[in-house]
Amino acid sequence: MSRVRSRFPIRSTISKNFRQDKPFLSLSKNPAQDPFLNLGAEAVTRGVGGMTTHWTCATPRLNPYKELPQLVRDPAANEQLWKKLYDEAEHIIGTSTTQFDESIRHNLVLRNLQKLYEGENRVFRPLPLACHRLPDPDYVEWHATDRILEPLFTDPRLSPLFTLLTNHRCTRVNIDPSIPSPNSHTVRCAEVKCLLPEIEGRDANDSTFYVHANAYVIACGAVGTPQILANSQRTIEPKQRNADPKDRIIETPLTPNLGRYITEQPMTFCQVVLDASLINSVDENPWNLPWWAAKVDAHKERFPEDPIHIPFRDPEPQVTTPFTEDHPWHTQIHRDAFSYGAVAETIDTRLIVDFRFFGYTEPRELNQVIFQDSYDDAYGMPQPTFKFQMSDDDRQRARRMMDDMCSMALKLGGYLPGSEPQFMTPGLALHLAGTVRAGLDEKETVADTYCKVWNFDNLYVADELFPSSKLASTGNGVIPTGFGANPTLTSICYAIRSANQIVENVTAALAAKMN
Repeated sequence: MSRVRSRFPIRSTISKNFRQDKPFLSLSKNPAQDPFLNLGAEAVTRGVGGMTTHWTCATPRLNPYKELPQLVRDPAANEQLWKKLYDEAEHIIGTSTTQFDESIRHNLVLRNLQKLYEGENRVFRPLPLACHRLPDPDYVEWHATDRILEPLFTDPRLSPLFTLLTNHRCTRVNIDPSIPSPNSHTVRCAEVKCLLPEIEGRDANDSTFYVHANAYVIACGAVGTPQILANSQRTIEPKQRNADPKDRIIETPLTPNLGRYITEQPMTFCQVVLDASLINSVDENPWNLPWWAAKVDAHKERFPEDPIHIPFRDPEPQVTTPFTEDHPWHTQIHRDAFSYGAVAETIDTRLIVDFRFFGYTEPRELNQVIFQDSYDDAYGMPQPTFKFQMSDDDRQRARRMMDDMCSMALKLGGYLPGSEPQFMTPGLALHLAGTVRAGLDEKETVADTYCKVWNFDNLYVADELFPSSKLASTGNGVIPTGFGANPTLTSICYAIRSANQIVENVTAALAAKMN
């Protein structure tokens, strides 16, 4: 008996209720997302700080020419304030530019680029990194949230003051409805849900509870923070209740600029195999560095058959040429552990250098992340939908950035097959910003420059960490400007400024009650 294979085998498995106007929703698919307006590689970390998952540990300062936001209106005062904040932030995170000074590859890349661009008004220097080299000089310890929060777990005076709830979700903040003024709001409590009550020892029927505080800080990342703020306004009756489900978005009249003016970093990437002339120069110790000769000689003695005289554990290069008016993009010339930069086992990674260039986009109101009223994400929160387009200026600038990367890369070697120059998927830089932008103009921002939400007396949005109060999270949503650099250090600056004001305000309020 012959068998005829169906041309449409999937039809036999689809419910009779299936219709093209009812798209699949499993695995948190978002039917409302236009693929041409999406940030396809954007991702969210569910942890204490995005640094827990993947971070280059690069901590550059933003360039005052274009990237640096205004905290106060006076330009001179703004510059001084940022300097003070950056100094403190670098101390907290442990920024250094010297931890790779005794790397052969680092010096090979850095010094050759300095020589090749001599006289062209181009600066090359070590990439500022949050790390320190261990007593065994083959290794560094990369700094992250654990370093900042360590005293909360090791200092018996502090640990009773801090509670970390794992496997919990902040669902919303409840806004006091008894205050009739449209320009004055107070958060009564935060609604929290335990996602794994059995594991956490809670009653499954009583997994939602409420936290009361003097001040509330939503610090859940560039997507998670506006998501909670939007969900907090979900009870407000939408104007288009009968609209198509894809068009039902959560309206946020209490925070009208929520999710607007978002910025993203166009990103270019390539890998090169270092030119033979550079590798051959290793034996010559071209800059007469004593430690260099000792390393090369020790490697040659131990591994006489190795044709490459760079030690196997020689630290990788960590080089940058900073964002400038003529070259408005951030650069990282290094070796990193991103999956898309992985090198085949048959290739000696000592010969490979990564080029990652990060551009900026101008803040524009039409670039938004909105939250769906009809669809939820995997955690039961409103599904985010991106509406993002680069302007013509953004595209031209990205093209110039690509040209610059290619020109620079070819000065050091040839492209590694499979890692030729390419624009990466939008969102891959994971430096989405502006979703809860802070600034001086209430008409274009969500919060003031202390990150206090406009017209709320006890609600703040935040990035990275709050050193004074030892709270931590992640995101760059408060940064209102377009920027190319890694924003971690700048986010810490906002956190310092916010934390100091929160402590001051809460202390004053408690003192007033005592009197």
